[in-house]
Amino acid sequence: FKRSNKRHPREMSSKKKVSLIRRGESSGSSRPVTRDPRFDALSGEFDETTFQSSYGFISEMRADEKERLQKDLKGCKTEGERNKLVKVINRLNTTEQTQKLKEERQLLKAESRKKALAGVKEGKNPYFEKKGELRKRELKRKFTELKKEGKVDKYMAKRRKKNIQKDRKGL
Repeated sequence: FKRSNKRHPREMSSKKKVSLIRRGESSGSSRPVTRDPRFDALSGEFDETTFQSSYGFISEMRADEKERLQKDLKGCKTEGERNKLVKVINRLNTTEQTQKLKEERQLLKAESRKKALAGVKEGKNPYFEKKGELRKRELKRKFTELKKEGKVDKYMAKRRKKNIQKDRKGL
């Protein structure tokens, strides 16, 4: 075996990977191209309102499932099954609450948008509320609901407790 250069090895190293061309694979044809619809332009833009109108039946299905699970919980005998059912029911409750919050926020946004468009029709300059202003309106609405139910004190106590915990973590 003669070397082409004295610094080159006598044989090819077995540590290097064999190139794709040498293996006989053509580039790209062997593997199917996968697309993620969340990031692909072909799938179009995501619109929350159309999604809700198209898949609104899912929330009804969740409510039915929750009722069924609560019936199963009453008939449950073992502690392990009971804990599992309680966790699932709690998860369904939280998803329901977050869905309600989303709907309320959308209503607030739509309301502010209508006000802005009405102002434009009257000849005023368009003014769209900022996120902070929307948050303040949402808080006001929440506090009025809490006052009606008489739960303001309980809510404020929870908030205080939460803030104290945050302060402790910061130290």
